[in-house]
Amino acid sequence: MGRRIVLVFVVIALTCGAGWAVFHFKAKRRLAQSQLSSSNITNSLDPDAWYRAVEKVKADRAGEGAGALVVPPELKHYEERYWFLATQVAEVEKHKIYTCQDYLDLATLIERGEMVPVAAVTDTYVLLGVGQRADDSEFTRYEEEKSESDQLEDPPVAREDLSREYEALQTLAKNFNGRSFNLDNPADRLALKMNMLSTVRPQALKIIDEVAAAYRRQFDRPLPVSSLMRPEQYQHSLRRVNRNAVTIDSPPHSTGLAFDIDYRYMSVAEQNFVMSELARIKNEGRIEVIRERNANFHVFAFLNGSRPGDDLVAASLEKAGAPPVEEEAHHKQAEPAKPVKKVKSKPKKARRQRRHR
Repeated sequence: MGRRIVLVFVVIALTCGAGWAVFHFKAKRRLAQSQLSSSNITNSLDPDAWYRAVEKVKADRAGEGAGALVVPPELKHYEERYWFLATQVAEVEKHKIYTCQDYLDLATLIERGEMVPVAAVTDTYVLLGVGQRADDSEFTRYEEEKSESDQLEDPPVAREDLSREYEALQTLAKNFNGRSFNLDNPADRLALKMNMLSTVRPQALKIIDEVAAAYRRQFDRPLPVSSLMRPEQYQHSLRRVNRNAVTIDSPPHSTGLAFDIDYRYMSVAEQNFVMSELARIKNEGRIEVIRERNANFHVFAFLNGSRPGDDLVAASLEKAGAPPVEEEAHHKQAEPAKPVKKVKSKPKKARRQRRHR
């Protein structure tokens, strides 16, 4: 009798284990299919390409590439702690860049070609964690929450021709990244959102390609890209779990010009190499960048390959969250540090910088 009971438990355990394995395998395949993009994928017929790339990213370095971490001044915090974010805001002001509010907005930008799809995996980079906070809810217009006083002083302005935005979404759902999506199906809505969040402006994609190619040549690994476009709707929901997700009027990721590189799994040598590449590109005036303490390099590509002037950056400080300066003190205040003048970051300022993305 005792042997029979043991045998029954063994059979149950094996059955449960097999069921879990099948479910886990299918879930992985579904996730891969939702993230894989047909454009720029040299091995698009191989559904396991994304998993192999992620395994390479997370592979144990076994002490390889150890040494001293050297963060270049170009990736450190400015003396004026709001200057980094103000530079990105200034770029938005300079070119009147539209910041995407929600998925309806994003669909229109994609349809116009202003935002381009980023492949989930290529020979040189892999998307890791992009869109992981997306949900399967219906596509709705985003209305930023305001206090009662704000609503009285600044009543919300209805978008012009909202039906046109829904039309753009429906057109996108019929054919995006080589597949169609049923907007009435929650799983399809989630997959579509993840694909839409895997987009950036061409200028940002060019920087990704450049850094990823150099990284692959040096270490034979794909560069892990952890964040791309974030509509304000997504940005505000992300803020609940990520304090680095800023909620100013012009969040960098909502412009489509910002992206993050994940350095969690990189060796010291790999991090130093990537930082040197980013520092070089910044010195050429093509990007703004910082090494964040939450394991990301935050990169912002300038639209025409040149950074905004210091005067415009200084004028954007308050919009970047800096407290207003009293008129009398303003005349006595020294000019803020220019981009080429960096100082060593202090622990306290480094902690503050985590909010400035």
